[in-house]
Amino acid sequence: MRKILFFAYPQYADFEIGHPLFFLRKAGKAEITTVTVDGKPVKSIGGLVVTPQAAIDEVKVSDYDLVLISGGDGVHEVMDKESVQIMLREANEKGVPIAAICASAVLLGKAGLLDGKKFTCTPGTYNQFGDIFEGAEYSGSDIEVGDNWITAKGTAFPQFTVAVGHMLNIWRDEDHAEFALKFSRGEIG
Repeated sequence: MRKILFFAYPQYADFEIGHPLFFLRKAGKAEITTVTVDGKPVKSIGGLVVTPQAAIDEVKVSDYDLVLISGGDGVHEVMDKESVQIMLREANEKGVPIAAICASAVLLGKAGLLDGKKFTCTPGTYNQFGDIFEGAEYSGSDIEVGDNWITAKGTAFPQFTVAVGHMLNIWRDEDHAEFALKFSRGEIG
């Protein structure tokens, strides 16, 4: 069984990770563990109150197959938290893939994981947090996939969903991946 570590923080963008979580559970039979900085509940942009199973420092990131992080308006509240940077650096060192959409690229930048790499996020995020991305190459593309990480614009959640599935090898074949893309775009129901 695949194990996913989902990091939630105040005002995370719930809509960006809804489809990836759905397909990780449905097609990937994944178990999702939700963590927050302090193990306390957080509220998403959409008003969902998420009760985590643990605080970041209570889990061993190497026990997971993927770290999943949504973007959101509250990224500034957690970007300087040492526990977040330690978790991301440890995931990187242990070869645990990181899938970060939209503003969560800030967290990868803050942890020093984007240095010398091509990445993407929304232009507004890039402009607001430009100094954090110094040493990285901003592409402005919908999605960027590296050896062990994914970054995407928040509006590219369908492509993000498919890339996450490819990274974890959950698609039966390309038709299955195409189905997920069309489903996430609302083209089939």
